[in-house]
Amino acid sequence: MKGSRSTDREPFAYARIRPWAWYALLLTLASVSVFGGVAADPGGQVYAGNDDSSLFIWWLGHGAEVLAGHLGFGDGVAANEGFLYTEAMNALGGGVNGAWNTSLTGIAILLAPLTWVAGPVISYNVLILAIPVLTSLATAVLFTRFLRRAPAFTAAAGVGFSSYTVAQLSGHPNLAFAITPPLVAALVLALLAGPRSGRPRGRRFWLLSLALGLVLAFQFYVSTEVLAGTFIAYLCFMVGLVLCGRRLLSRAGWLRLGAGGLLGAGIALLCALPLLITMTGPNAPAGAIRPHGVWNTDILDLVIPAGPTLLGTGESPLRRVMDIDTAEIGAYVGIPALLAALLIVLTLGRTTQWRIPVRVAAVTGTLVFLLSLGSPVLLGGSILLPTGPFALVEAIPVLNNVLPMRLVLHSTIALFAILGCGLQWALERRRTPRGIALLCLLGVSAVVVLPGVQPTREVYVPEFYRSTVAEVIPEGSVVKTLPRPLAWAEPHADEAMVWQAVSGFRYQETGGYFIGSAPGSPVTYAAPEDGLDTALRGSVFNGAPLPSADDPAVVSGIESLRADGVDFIVIAPESPLATGGDGQLEGLLTEAVGPPVFSGDGVVVFGLAQ
Repeated sequence: MKGSRSTDREPFAYARIRPWAWYALLLTLASVSVFGGVAADPGGQVYAGNDDSSLFIWWLGHGAEVLAGHLGFGDGVAANEGFLYTEAMNALGGGVNGAWNTSLTGIAILLAPLTWVAGPVISYNVLILAIPVLTSLATAVLFTRFLRRAPAFTAAAGVGFSSYTVAQLSGHPNLAFAITPPLVAALVLALLAGPRSGRPRGRRFWLLSLALGLVLAFQFYVSTEVLAGTFIAYLCFMVGLVLCGRRLLSRAGWLRLGAGGLLGAGIALLCALPLLITMTGPNAPAGAIRPHGVWNTDILDLVIPAGPTLLGTGESPLRRVMDIDTAEIGAYVGIPALLAALLIVLTLGRTTQWRIPVRVAAVTGTLVFLLSLGSPVLLGGSILLPTGPFALVEAIPVLNNVLPMRLVLHSTIALFAILGCGLQWALERRRTPRGIALLCLLGVSAVVVLPGVQPTREVYVPEFYRSTVAEVIPEGSVVKTLPRPLAWAEPHADEAMVWQAVSGFRYQETGGYFIGSAPGSPVTYAAPEDGLDTALRGSVFNGAPLPSADDPAVVSGIESLRADGVDFIVIAPESPLATGGDGQLEGLLTEAVGPPVFSGDGVVVFGLAQ
C-alpha cells in the first residue's frame, strides 16, 4: 500500500503532520527575517506606516481585559464591559460600537493569555509575525487539493508574503489575516467532491458543513469586510466553476454544496448574532463608511512596485484621487508573474490534467481583479473608464462598505494558484528546455515580488503607564489625554490609546479613534472635540501659539470638562506629537487648573476635582 514503508517506522498521523510542521517552521523563520525589527524588540517597535497599530493594540488589550473580567480576575474599567460595546474610550460621547470597528474580538480572545502576561504591544507584534505563516498554511490547505506539497507550499508562501499581505500588515492586521478565503474555497471543493449520486449525508458532510460554519463565524469577529470580500470572490469562483469546471459539478455535488452551504451559513449567523445585534446599537455609523471612487486599484499597480518589495521605493508613484495610506497599495505582482501566468493559462489550460484548476483560477482571479479596480477605472492615475463593474457592488447595502483595493487579496490567491500549477508542471519536466525555461521565469517572478526587511518605528509609551499610574489615577477615573487620539494616517497619532491599554484600562478615556456617528454627522472617525480641544485647535493643527490661560475658550473648556465629570488631564510633554514646546502646555494648564498632582515618568497629571 502506498506509504506503508514510512508508516511501519512512525505513526501515520505524524508522517502526515511532519512536512506541515517543517513548512510552518520555515515560514516562521521567513516572517522573522522580513519583520526583524519587531522580532528583535516586540515590546518597543511596531511595523506601521500609519498609526492604526495603536487602534489594534487597544482592541487586543480590551478583549483580553473583558475576558479576564468574565473569568473573575479583571480589574480595569473594561473588565465589566462586553466585547463589542465599550465606554472605555469616547467616554463623553457615548462610547464605541465595536461591531462596526476593527475590534479583532476573535483574535483578541485567542491572544488573551499572552496579553495578560506580556502586554498588548507584544501581542500585537506576535500577531504581525504570525499572519504570514497562518495565511500561507491556510492557502496551502487549498492548493494541496490539486497540487503536490512542494509546489503547493511554495505558491501558498507567495500569498502569505505577497505585496497585499505585507502592505496591509503595516497598519491593518485584520485585513492581512486572510485564512478564511482559501479555507472557504477548500471546503467548497470538498463539499463538491464525493459520490456522483445520493443525498448529502454522512459524517464527512456534517464535519465539512460544521467547519465551514465555524470558519465563517470566526471571520465575523475578525473582519466583516474580508468576509464580505470573500462572499464576492465566492460568487466569482462559482462563475469559474460553472464555466470551466463542469466535470466537478455533479447533481449530488451541487446538492451537498447547497445543503452544506446553508448549514454552514446558519451556524455562522447563529454565532454572529451578538455582533449583528450590536451593529444595530448606539453609535453605529449611519452612512457609507468611506467615500466611493477613492480606494480604487490602478491597473498599473500590478506592475509598479510599492513599499513592501525589494524593488519598491517606499510608496507608489501613481497619482491618486486623494492621499491613500500606503498599507492599501498591495496589488503589485510584477511583469514576470503576469507573463508566467499568461503562458500557463494558454498552455496548461488546454491539457487534461490542468484544464480545470488553471481555468477556474484564471476566471476567478480576472473577475475579482476587475472588481478591485473600483469605479471609475484608473490607468496611471487617469480615468480610463468613468464607470467600472464595482459600481454594481457599491449599489448593494452592506457590500458598499467594501473598499475595492482590498479585493486584490482574492485575485492574488488565484494568481498564485496558477503559478503553482505551472511550478508543478515545470518540476516534472525540469530536464526539458520548456521546463527549465518556465522554472527560470518563475524564479524571476519570485525575486521581483520578494519582500525585503521591513522598517519599524518606536511605539512611544511613557513609563508612567507601566509603573506609577495606579498610584496617581484611581481606578475608574475619567481622563483626558493630550495629545488626544486623532484620525490621522501618520505615526504616533493615536498612541494615547496604547497608553490606556498598557495601563490595564485603569481609566476611561475621553478621546478615541474609531468609526461611529454623532448628532449631525452620520459617520465619524474620532471622539468629538471638547471645549479644550477647540481652544487648542490652532496649536494642534496649524502650529499656532498656545492661547493664554485666561482665554475665554480655555476657561470655558476646562469648566465643561469638570461639568462632564472628567477627573484628570494627563499630558505627555515628550510625546512625538506633543502640543507646544518647552513646557508651554504644562504652564498653560498650571495657570488654568492649578499645580499638577504628579509630574514624572514622562507625564504631567492635573486634577480637575473642585
